[in-house]
Amino acid sequence: MVLIGQTLQAYKGLSTEQLLLFVKTLGFESCEINPAGTSLENVEKVISKVGNMKLTFHLPIQGIEGYDFSQEDKTEQINDVISLINNYGDKLNLILAVVHPPEGNGTIEVLARNLKKLKIPIVLENVVWYSNDEFKEMYEKLKMELGEQLKGWLFDVAHSYLRNGKEHYLDILDLLPFSELEEIHLSDCLEGEDSHYAFGAGILPIDEILREIKERGYDKIIVNEIDAHPTIWAVLDSYRKVARKFKKKLYRKVTFRLAITKPIIRAKLKKNKII
Repeated sequence: MVLIGQTLQAYKGLSTEQLLLFVKTLGFESCEINPAGTSLENVEKVISKVGNMKLTFHLPIQGIEGYDFSQEDKTEQINDVISLINNYGDKLNLILAVVHPPEGNGTIEVLARNLKKLKIPIVLENVVWYSNDEFKEMYEKLKMELGEQLKGWLFDVAHSYLRNGKEHYLDILDLLPFSELEEIHLSDCLEGEDSHYAFGAGILPIDEILREIKERGYDKIIVNEIDAHPTIWAVLDSYRKVARKFKKKLYRKVTFRLAITKPIIRAKLKKNKII
């Protein structure tokens, strides 16, 4: 059965643990955290809010944390993330870690060496700067290096749309083994920009995307990798849209809880000058 999640990191003064409590109250069933919002400094606070929610962990990337697991000169930062996952993964209910292919001066050798230290399954995400064929080659190389630790691959729809265009953004689903597709990242975007917008704020045909993956029988992890744009309410509507397509019971639960708590949430956000 599909597990539906939402990316979480600090937002306008709200910490990851505060946001985690917020979405858990609304009935969200999973979240994806990252080093920008969850570190050795605040991990106990995050753990206190997790409860039974299953989490995934997005390993550091150049565009957010300023480094990734493929860089030889970032050993200290990488080891902190490894320590976080290996020592607290069970308490965080981590089920897998997401990694990008190497960027900049990174190498697959360094990437594989660092990933092997993690006590958690890995999925490899397609990115804009790799063609489908290049990504497939990287995936196959990493599979040889990691064996069963590489659980599968991740399809970021916006990345593929930006790289391959409207006519071919779904081609990757036929190029790589669909049975090994373990996670999907959803968001909206603008032309030439990986915007991480809520559905409807950009150019992606969200209804077409949801219909396609549903018709293909996808039944694993879907994460809305969405920032609070244009509003926090749009993020919640995007989550409900995925739930409505794949898990009607979850959709009804989140919709009901949102209706009950929205006035309280709005008042708290206004008080803290967030909206």
